[in-house]
Amino acid sequence: MTDPFFLWLAALPHAVPASEAWVHWRLKDEPTPILDLALRQADFLYLGSWTEQHESDVPQTARCPALRVSDWLFFKGTIDDWHVPKLDNRLIAELVGLVEPRTDDLPADAATPDELRAFLVDHLGDGVLFQEEPPTNQKL
Repeated sequence: MTDPFFLWLAALPHAVPASEAWVHWRLKDEPTPILDLALRQADFLYLGSWTEQHESDVPQTARCPALRVSDWLFFKGTIDDWHVPKLDNRLIAELVGLVEPRTDDLPADAATPDELRAFLVDHLGDGVLFQEEPPTNQKL
């Protein structure tokens, strides 16, 4: 069995330029000073974990909530243009729907839909990204 991956959601308090969003989504090792500052100022929610067993080749069919959310945010941040998705009521509903348990989910730890909804509503209008590294600006 492979080691698990962990996922945190970051609510970013200010805008990130498209050029830095491109670097983030493409996993490039280039400077992103504005994104780095936003992440230092961000609030985080631990979303959950997954292993390779949870992955799927078909979009939105991952077998755990955290991976479904990361897939969706990647899609939202890279289709049409490179950007950090902004939390609005529609995106909140989409993300909360993705953490609802499914019958084919494999065991994995995850934030509950209510925990996620509360976090997202508190950050309405902020940008939202996922991070696989734990935040360094907050106690976990």
